[in-house]
Amino acid sequence: MGGENHKTGEISQKSPSPPQLCLSFSRQFAQLGNIAETTRCEALAMECRSHMETLRKEHGRGAPKPRWELRTFNVVGTFPELSSSDLELGIERGRGLPVPPGVAPGDLDTFVRFEFPHPSQEEAQRDKTPVVKGTDCPEFRARFRLRLLRGHRGLRRLLSRGIRLEVAQKGGLFRPERALGSALLRLEGLEGSCELREQLELLEGRRRTGALLEVWVRIREPLGAQRQLEPRSERWLVLEPAPEATLSAPKPPAAAPKDGNNRALPTLPSLNLLQFDRERLERKMVPTRPVPPELRQQHQELLRRIQGLRARLQAGDPQFRTEYAEHLERHLRLYTEAARRLGMQGEREAAKEALYKRNLVESELQKLRG
Repeated sequence: MGGENHKTGEISQKSPSPPQLCLSFSRQFAQLGNIAETTRCEALAMECRSHMETLRKEHGRGAPKPRWELRTFNVVGTFPELSSSDLELGIERGRGLPVPPGVAPGDLDTFVRFEFPHPSQEEAQRDKTPVVKGTDCPEFRARFRLRLLRGHRGLRRLLSRGIRLEVAQKGGLFRPERALGSALLRLEGLEGSCELREQLELLEGRRRTGALLEVWVRIREPLGAQRQLEPRSERWLVLEPAPEATLSAPKPPAAAPKDGNNRALPTLPSLNLLQFDRERLERKMVPTRPVPPELRQQHQELLRRIQGLRARLQAGDPQFRTEYAEHLERHLRLYTEAARRLGMQGEREAAKEALYKRNLVESELQKLRG
């Protein structure tokens, strides 16, 4: 029994990760107004908690039979520690900075200044890094928190204008400050991603210097409505309960997960929304031949969920149909709130999609009741 208890303890140490991962993904998708993925991750978190309950029940009878599955999530990177109006700029390091005549590389003292012309050229945000002394490969490691107005009418133009950076040699008593090179960090990539990392080549006027400046920018979530989803695969621990020796008294159902307003979140998907996701994925697969394995896996997972839900609905179980209708009502409320919130934040395309999905859910609910 000692060996079994050791195995049980080992499984228990590995098990907390999936629920935490699910809840983290759920919060990210909730911030983006993606209710379908939010509820899917919430349901997976409940499944993981059920497995933990199985582990506790079976502890006295030996470890449950574990198995590992590979599960794939489509995630959008976010930085929840930033507000929606934050843009964080990082200036990491320079490489092979040009050395002025008469100066040794070991005597080069440099800093970086930048200008972010937002919300206007007159109100441009400017700052500079501390001076790094005695090297032509300085490690600046400086961070700046800038202001970004997502609803600003000149935002598109701003993304193409970007952030101008200039590396300069520090002046001294008998030596004036001198610009060594400049670079432009364009921000168009923030429409589909919340982080950009670049190694920018420094120019002296139009002449290439060969020097590089490593920088990055981060925002809370992508600016555009079409967010790039990246497949992420995780090893998933599944516990299979041993056969019950005796019949136990029925337990009350576990409490449904809550949203930010302490309301129950739907843990069942909507059939119409699953079909919408399938059609969108199939359109994405058409121009890609051969189809990437991750897209094929996503398509198979969607088909499995659609077939499973359709079979349960066609079985005609009154209790399940009642429960399913309640879940659709929650979907309806959540998509209505998401469309309103995204519209107020200036995310017009995302608000349109949330409203379209709300209408899909409403149509399915009416058909179910009719």
